[in-house]
Amino acid sequence: MSQENSELRSLAEAAFGALNARDLDGFIAVAAEDVEFTSMVAEMEGTTFRGHDGIRMWWETVVSAFGDVHWEVLDVRGPGDRALAHVRMDGTLGEVPVNLTMWLAATLHDGKVTWWSWHRAEQEALEAVGLRD
Repeated sequence: MSQENSELRSLAEAAFGALNARDLDGFIAVAAEDVEFTSMVAEMEGTTFRGHDGIRMWWETVVSAFGDVHWEVLDVRGPGDRALAHVRMDGTLGEVPVNLTMWLAATLHDGKVTWWSWHRAEQEALEAVGLRD
């Protein structure tokens, strides 16, 4: 694994490790102060979350809605300031089992995530960060 991909994997593992541990401060630590992102769960409302306050709102409304939940990073790659992660999430929403495999597109600056969005297909995620041929 290249050093670049090793750094991406470390950042992804820190972010998803914080999600798994329900560690909001640990999750915020990997995000830039002016981060922007979308959520698959909140996509129907067309919500874009912004900044650390946006992370807190997303955490309270989306993350906390899930019961027993576990995130697993299956793959992560990208050239420097752009990243693509293949992620599996298993949990419950209400009493309904939720098992998703999805793609996260992200941009980075100075070791922090500045933007991310979730996608159902790899090609959509590649296109979102300008890596699609």
